[in-house]
Amino acid sequence: MEEVVSDVLAALERMGIAFDMISHAPAASIEECRPLAARLNAPILKNLFLTTRRRGGYYLLVMGPDAPFRSGEVSRQAGTPRLCFAPEEPLLALLREKPGSISPLGLMFDGRREVTLLMDSALRREPRLAFHPCANTHSLAIATEDFLSTFLPAVGREPVWIEIESKEAVPTC
Repeated sequence: MEEVVSDVLAALERMGIAFDMISHAPAASIEECRPLAARLNAPILKNLFLTTRRRGGYYLLVMGPDAPFRSGEVSRQAGTPRLCFAPEEPLLALLREKPGSISPLGLMFDGRREVTLLMDSALRREPRLAFHPCANTHSLAIATEDFLSTFLPAVGREPVWIEIESKEAVPTC
């Protein structure tokens, strides 16, 4: 996975995106990431790789660390059949990532744009965002403006904005 991290860092540098990065023991859960977020002075985001029950497409949902995943609400706003968690194989094939390392930075590897990016609109208010660079032994933070205005256009993406309002989690599919 170190090669993938090198590819991500090289791409960010080519795009002129400044970042702060730390290396650490594997951190696959939000709870494990909380101290890292404090060190980076940015929320390490929750990233969910999703699909429809019939695997009619793949979606990457990016939201705040404490935001609940309400499948029905997210699916309705995305205009898609009910979303649920996707298997590991397409995650690795499309984004070069494994569970516990999921990051929107992996969209740079999805050249055919098979993954739709869904983002919690509350993230626009954050000055910085933090992600794993496709391996959960590193975390990096970048300016939200750089992510939205430089990274996403460079990888040919425009997010579908989702409103995640409730703190109450509802069971997923």
